[in-house]
Amino acid sequence: MIFTHIFSKIMKVGLTMALVLFSFASWASCPLTLVSQTEDSYTALIPFGKINLPSTHLVPPGSHLATVVVPPTNYTHNGANGSSVLWECAAEDLDKIFFLVATNGDDRVGGYYDIGAPDGLSDVYATWFAYVGIKQTMAGVALTRFWQKVPVTSYATTSSGRIQIRLQDIPPIVASLYRISSLPGTSSASYYCGNNNTDGSGIGFGSSTGRLYSCIQPNSYIQLSTSTDGVIPFGHDQPGGDSATKFLFWGADNGFGYGMRTANMLYAVPSCVARAATPVVMFPPISVSDLEAGMSSTANFSVKVECQDNTVSGVANSQTALGFQVSEGAYSAAQSLGLVNASGGVSTVVSDDYFADNMAKGVGISISYSDAPDAPITLIAPPGLAALTPGGNAAGWYPVMRGAVSAGASGAADHSYYDYSFIATLKKLDAVAVTPGKVHATAYVLVKVQ
Repeated sequence: MIFTHIFSKIMKVGLTMALVLFSFASWASCPLTLVSQTEDSYTALIPFGKINLPSTHLVPPGSHLATVVVPPTNYTHNGANGSSVLWECAAEDLDKIFFLVATNGDDRVGGYYDIGAPDGLSDVYATWFAYVGIKQTMAGVALTRFWQKVPVTSYATTSSGRIQIRLQDIPPIVASLYRISSLPGTSSASYYCGNNNTDGSGIGFGSSTGRLYSCIQPNSYIQLSTSTDGVIPFGHDQPGGDSATKFLFWGADNGFGYGMRTANMLYAVPSCVARAATPVVMFPPISVSDLEAGMSSTANFSVKVECQDNTVSGVANSQTALGFQVSEGAYSAAQSLGLVNASGGVSTVVSDDYFADNMAKGVGISISYSDAPDAPITLIAPPGLAALTPGGNAAGWYPVMRGAVSAGASGAADHSYYDYSFIATLKKLDAVAVTPGKVHATAYVLVKVQ
């Protein structure tokens, strides 16, 4: 959120001093701790990592590009952590307070333009990356330019009976990126990061170096608010207000922003997409005694991928790789079983609900290429561990042309199909006793620029 620089800084200092004095003098119902800061460079990072826009045949406008869950603890300014108290309130006022969330509505690429409608998308706002829009939700509320309520449902209680709203009490934001077909206009109140992408220059087509999201404008904000007089003595806004013009919270440092700054890179290099995979892989039954004796049960499955003909296969920067991502439940269980390496890669996928009573214990599934059955591949962690640095085999990525068998032209100029054959092996986990039960594990085929 940008004012004229000199005025905004003078105003913020004055407001802060006045609020601190007021809160100490009268012990207001909800004094502000000033742990939260609203400046642009202090935002909680939204880390999608690397995003690629290949041909529109592979990824047409309206396509989903990436999703990441952003915990409130991504706000780390001045050492903030989950236990940091942002607001402290009288318990009797709990039913009068609530969070407000909105996009950064005054800025051209921060949340002014709801730009997804031509591509069948709702609540998708322009970003600094050309032809890339973002949708954010918190506690089921899709963020828009207009301030919306999110209830306060988690808090700590002091010995005197007051409630403390900590950083960890803010619900996570689920952020998703989409390819869009249009660019934002230039009529917003602020265009702090310039009009860089009105002509598409916010993306370097064919560049193997990519473009870093260097715009520091936030994509959204959260604040504490009330509709009752006297409960909150510092700047706050009201539900339904347009964040393009209503941002009293900002000068008071009431809350913080979320932003894509420095944590994301955009490419536009030739690549591939996964088109099909065997939907269900069934293993022949096997007994506990056979598993304990070192025997296993195997099943074959296949994958089909479509690629641009000039795709560069590999696991180095801007090259295209393939891998299998495990579910969040399986990943959590794998961590407790010691199956996750330092790069976040998973050696063996276990059941999505591994610790449930009716699930088999001590067994997992490895995946290998059919031409190398004795060399299991590493699997990919679920979304949320995005990085700008390629992870390679240790993180579960393998060159997209590894094991690929040409399946002919796809029908689109300069695009071709490739088939892959894999083996899934159900086996005993090391140092864990096998118990009978069901095995139900989910893996997702991913093809991604590194």
